Amino acid sequence: MELTFIVPVYNVETFLEECLDSIYKVENIEYEVILVNDGSTDRSLDILKKYKEKYSEITKIIDKKNGGLSSARNAGIRDAKGEYLSFIDSDDIIDSKGFEEFFKEGQKLDLDIMVGNMRYFSTEKIGEPLFRSQEIKDFTVGKGTKFFLTLFQGTKCFREEVVDDVYRRDFICENKLYFHDNLIHEDSYFTPMVYLKAKRVKYIDIAFYYYRQRSGSIMSVITDKSINSLEKICYMLLNEYSKTDDYGREALSKLLPSFYKVVVYRYINSNKNYKEKLKNYRTIFKDVKGIKNRNFEEILVYIAPKLSNLLRKLMRKDIGNTQKIPNF
Repeated sequence: MELTFIVPVYNVETFLEECLDSIYKVENIEYEVILVNDGSTDRSLDILKKYKEKYSEITKIIDKKNGGLSSARNAGIRDAKGEYLSFIDSDDIIDSKGFEEFFKEGQKLDLDIMVGNMRYFSTEKIGEPLFRSQEIKDFTVGKGTKFFLTLFQGTKCFREEVVDDVYRRDFICENKLYFHDNLIHEDSYFTPMVYLKAKRVKYIDIAFYYYRQRSGSIMSVITDKSINSLEKICYMLLNEYSKTDDYGREALSKLLPSFYKVVVYRYINSNKNYKEKLKNYRTIFKDVKGIKNRNFEEILVYIAPKLSNLLRKLMRKDIGNTQKIPNF
């Protein structure tokens, strides 16, 4: 079995059939589809059963109590038989021909991680492929830590989403790189961790994934719980700083302040006491190579966070309760 598609499903009846139709159009790859119903209360499970009946030989349904996205993905990983894993969100779609081309190219290179690209789309519009730097496009097969650092070189293009990447299953399981329960932004931890562990990574310049933009999704709403989750991720990744190589440390030194400054901004915008969070930011800042190679905003947050927050608002980069849907 070459590939396992893992599709977590929770109350997404409106978009589910469009998603599944795009997956089952994939040809020329030996694959299975694991559909994980995470306690849906709408018609989602009935829809899954219909596809199971139609594609019985390559489809498995896992019907479980609601445990969140990480729990659903991990359930799929545990049952997967494919050499590679692809995680598809159940309100998104893929370009089946583009995916086939992407996968075959990555398979020839014997990669731990095949890194792809995506487009944003809505019912009204389909966007262009998201930006990837020339440094990433030119990156030959190499260590994950070096690839991780390259994402911050030139024009930064680090993104944490896992859905436009494909992972070797043995690499994930042997390194115990499962999705962390009780985290809202689980990809923000998972993606740095796989880069820190992988030996063979390459970007393949095919935007096969279509990422639906809609209000009310997990990724569009910023809550206290999501900010607490991001703060926890910062400390979990900081724990890896001394364990990785020079490339990994340099990459984390760029990533962690950019993550934690969001926590500081959120506390300021919520009129909460932000001083403890600022102290934490400064500690992380110092722990990961201090002021060296910092951008202006990160230094300004360190020195004058309220001024930095004001400038951010004036530049229309405000962090409120809802993330802005990208213009595409």
